Amino acid sequence: MDLLESKPVITTRRDVKPIPEDGYYMPASCVMGTFNPSVEPLIGRLYDLLGRRWAMGAMAPSSKNTCCSGIVTHGSVFTIESSLLVVARLWSVAAEAGFENVTAVCVTSFALHNEMRQLLLTEPGLAEKVDRVLFDACGRRLVVPKEIVHCSDVIYRYRAELARAMKYRLVDSVTGRPLKVVDHVGCHYNKLFPQKSVGGMEYCDVLTAMVREWGGDEVDYPERRHCCGMGFRQCMVRPNRSFTLACARKKFESMAPFQPDLILTNCPGCLLVLDREQWGVNEMTGSDFQVPVLNYAQLAGLLLGWGPYDTIGIQGHSVPVEPLLGRIGIPCGPRPLSLNHASRPVALAGAALGSAE
Repeated sequence: MDLLESKPVITTRRDVKPIPEDGYYMPASCVMGTFNPSVEPLIGRLYDLLGRRWAMGAMAPSSKNTCCSGIVTHGSVFTIESSLLVVARLWSVAAEAGFENVTAVCVTSFALHNEMRQLLLTEPGLAEKVDRVLFDACGRRLVVPKEIVHCSDVIYRYRAELARAMKYRLVDSVTGRPLKVVDHVGCHYNKLFPQKSVGGMEYCDVLTAMVREWGGDEVDYPERRHCCGMGFRQCMVRPNRSFTLACARKKFESMAPFQPDLILTNCPGCLLVLDREQWGVNEMTGSDFQVPVLNYAQLAGLLLGWGPYDTIGIQGHSVPVEPLLGRIGIPCGPRPLSLNHASRPVALAGAALGSAE
């Protein structure tokens, strides 16, 4: 089966952005790799399923990967000049690997890479200065990527091709009712550079288009675009920690009357907060929020029929995902005792459609 038998049509409710069809370099995400280590291998596996050419900067020293510096920049620990050099070095590594497009797993990385690119292309003399300092520091040259997109943009582009390969749909297997899905888009994806997101800020369609294509219903509610509350200063500075809980509570209470079956995210931090803070809000308020939270790559993998534990890693979530799988009709077996679910290597180049389990 050829997943790319027809050229994808990219449409949104309002805005269209360029999404490269191939050649993706994916820098590793420090937050995603720490708290949900199955997601990056899943994205690579989806790229392989689509027959796309890609490479990843993993965590081993030989990969030459580093943090993008976004978390310390927004936490007021790092300077913007330092971030320019860190990001420029990552671009050089991508170019060295033969890739001109960067696809970020993390929305903060997505925004930071785009911010650095915009500075370099618009500030007179800045590119020459960064190139000189970069060469003096590590012998590398500045190579500005052709496109910087988020990995969810790529899955958005090929959502219909993936749907044709899926064994399951976002519907209740007993009633046939489409499941109700809340989309939560990371603030650094659609709020810092609205023109670089799919659909802009208020009408961002990058996740809801996947939901509709894969059989579900999108849930609109008053605090749909409210921040999850992660904000790096809140997470890193203890006196501000209660702000995260308050933001998460505001979202959960706002969506509760609509009785969503799933929260879908494209941000490592939002996935962490929306999954883990339900327990905190329940403890603080006596509520009983139990809405599963998944990354879009995890959802795609589950609907494709990949193993919920050994490949998707749902046992690492605080809110149990198994009840949702039961409603869809996805078998999951007994929950493993270990959280070690990254059983497949990161590099999966050449995986064929027929070999997906």
